[in-house]
Amino acid sequence: MLEDTIVALATPPGKAGVAIVRISGKLSHQILKSITKCDNDFLPRFMYLKDIYANGIQDNALVVYFKGPNSYTGEDIAEVQCHGGYFIAQQVILECQKLGARMAEAGEYSKRAFLNGKLSVDQAEGIIDIINAESEAQARAGSVLMQGKLFEIINGLQTELTDILAEIEAKLDYPEYEYTDNENVEVLDRLKAIKSQISDLLSTKISGMMIKNGVKVAIVGAPNAGKSSLLNALTNSDKSIVTDIAGTTRDIVEAEYVYNGIVFRLFDTAGIRDSADIVERIGIDRAKQSIQDADLVLKLIDISNPEDIKVEGKPTITVYNKIDLSTNEKQNEDNIIYISAKHGTNVENLKQMIFNKTMVQGYNTSQFYLSNARHIECVTNAEMALDNAINTFTTTSLDFVVADIHACWQHLGEVSGINSNERIIDRIFEKFCLGK
Repeated sequence: MLEDTIVALATPPGKAGVAIVRISGKLSHQILKSITKCDNDFLPRFMYLKDIYANGIQDNALVVYFKGPNSYTGEDIAEVQCHGGYFIAQQVILECQKLGARMAEAGEYSKRAFLNGKLSVDQAEGIIDIINAESEAQARAGSVLMQGKLFEIINGLQTELTDILAEIEAKLDYPEYEYTDNENVEVLDRLKAIKSQISDLLSTKISGMMIKNGVKVAIVGAPNAGKSSLLNALTNSDKSIVTDIAGTTRDIVEAEYVYNGIVFRLFDTAGIRDSADIVERIGIDRAKQSIQDADLVLKLIDISNPEDIKVEGKPTITVYNKIDLSTNEKQNEDNIIYISAKHGTNVENLKQMIFNKTMVQGYNTSQFYLSNARHIECVTNAEMALDNAINTFTTTSLDFVVADIHACWQHLGEVSGINSNERIIDRIFEKFCLGK
């Protein structure tokens, strides 16, 4: 497949000022010369203004050529920046296909970049996260991933594990050599230090998942407490219908807002009460389920008619609403706030309280967070394997310990795509000259 030359539209389809068609593979340079009818070679990394001839259509375009391996994919790449529009771009693609290219598969450019050693799997996932980012924090997390921060951490852990494996396997290959207890203690301490680093990495996953997926906030309370008004006030919208009729909200209404670079996803729920109405009861059941699914619950209480709702097992902020109807001045406390959703009183303070309550570890823009479910699973499996190695280090054969350390190394390698045992074999020969 890597022998093929591929082509695809690199910009979204539709009307625009510019459409970029990207070609990658050994025919890229020749295709670029053909569609420009240019006999001269294109200098790499120089932009040219050229007429292009594509499937019977002529256009004026900017073209550029990148000589591999100094390109995104590591192969020869050509890009045609023609005028935007579905038809023109498609004609350029059709012409490239006539000249020997095939349509690229989804993600194939990044896959080729990985196979050619231009980026790791986690860096490719960082690119996807940047593209899908809806907030500053999501974009920042994707950028850090793309720049190779996680790869650096994982590679460091794998390097240390490789050294330990090399030492242990050398012991197994030279059983006549008697190793001291101090040497064994040193190896065990090194494994525990790696375990501590892995645990520290996993400790960021809660905040990381909130950064990537948004913080789920359920707004619950009795009927007419003002839940829909609060959702509208927090999102500065009219997403939820607001009336004085109890039971207006029958199903979950979702909306979101961004605060301090973090996406907060709100769920306006049906008023929780005993009801004979079948449809309303379904909405109430969904409201109770939203409490279980939420990262945070806003328990809304009408200060003039304080019906409380029991919430257990979830971080909760008690929000007293309609303070504009009360003559008594109220002071906010920890996890308790007094607002008027209708008039916007204290709504900004509530946003800050929500932020403080959910980002439990203290959001730090300079810190790396595990925010990818696949990465979390791989690192969790690595921690479990290393736990087994540590717990059995002094009670079982080193062969079993080696197997668990190998498993840890492999699980870590699944994050970046580097999990070949050949590296361990090479390190053994380099350090201990076992092939002599």
